[in-house]
Amino acid sequence: MGSVNKLYQFSILNALMDGVADEGISISTLLESGDHGLGTVKHLDGELVVLDGVAYQMREDGSIAVPEPEMVVPFGMVTRFQPSHVTDGVLDSKDALDCHIAEHLPGTKNLFVAIRIEGQFEHITVRTVGKQAYSGEGLVDVAKRQVVKTLSNTSGTLIGFWSPAFSHGLSVAGHHLHYIDHGKRHGGHMLDFKTGEVRISMTPISRVEMELPQNNAFNCASLRADAGKIREVEG
Repeated sequence: MGSVNKLYQFSILNALMDGVADEGISISTLLESGDHGLGTVKHLDGELVVLDGVAYQMREDGSIAVPEPEMVVPFGMVTRFQPSHVTDGVLDSKDALDCHIAEHLPGTKNLFVAIRIEGQFEHITVRTVGKQAYSGEGLVDVAKRQVVKTLSNTSGTLIGFWSPAFSHGLSVAGHHLHYIDHGKRHGGHMLDFKTGEVRISMTPISRVEMELPQNNAFNCASLRADAGKIREVEG
């Protein structure tokens, strides 16, 4: 069982940028360290969200499924979430979330923050990526085939993290959130949103455990993707 509000991360974002997505840990191993988080699966075959201890794979074709426990996770971030700050309100955009964090969790700009936003969304734009066309295809090229859609008047949950600037390349600096609706029919990587009434739950994280892959693809990768390319694919 993972510790409460301790971040466990497998691999780094720059590895995905370099197409290192053939190997990793299993879904079951990831869930041993947390009940709240996100990531991707083998060959970048869609987006992964961990909600209330259950992992959901959201694929390019719009389907959502609970993957098999042995499914490979080449990148994942999870925590055993226990919020320290909960408020009800409305967020006009993803930028408003940054302001909300700064206002309600001052003194955390160099920490990680776990975030859960649940309720009604006036609209939310999400993307899902298709799987790699070949082993080693980088995330920038995979993302050129992504499917972007805007959901209107939807209710669901945003799950993820805010990461400090120094972590860019290890993770996504700023907010990185995946959405799944309450019916488990629609979801993906959040690009923008405007909420109705939602509950915003957060907690700062100062304890971080990172596990790196031990394989040739990771050891041979440059792991030097620039911030512009990361923003291009992560929004």
